[in-house]
Amino acid sequence: MKCVFLDTNAVIDVLLEREEFMDDVFRILSQADRKEIVVYCSTLSIATASYFMERAKMPHDVLISKLDLFCQICELATVDSSVVKQALQSSFSDFEDALQYYSALNAQADFIITRNGKDFDLSKIPVMTASEYLAMTK
Repeated sequence: MKCVFLDTNAVIDVLLEREEFMDDVFRILSQADRKEIVVYCSTLSIATASYFMERAKMPHDVLISKLDLFCQICELATVDSSVVKQALQSSFSDFEDALQYYSALNAQADFIITRNGKDFDLSKIPVMTASEYLAMTK
């Protein structure tokens, strides 16, 4: 079964319902909900998304409900000491992107979905936008 890893921006797009970006990510999550694929995101992405949800003045009960539903569909990839050490030793120019990459690598992701593909130039995992992934899997 294919394993897709969502970068933080994709997670935030869905949880904040950013109309310009959320539809394609939502379609990927629907595939996961139907057990056609496995979708991962890092635990760091959940924390970052909650921060942006709070900044958007989302009521706490809504925030918790959305995160809970998201975590029922999406598997969580850890950001543990191994991932941190790999990121610290990497050549990534952005530490957070390195954390995402090594979290995806440890989850054995087949694809990384992001709006910022250039941030993953060093990736050995194919990197694409949500729309590119959906077009490829038609």
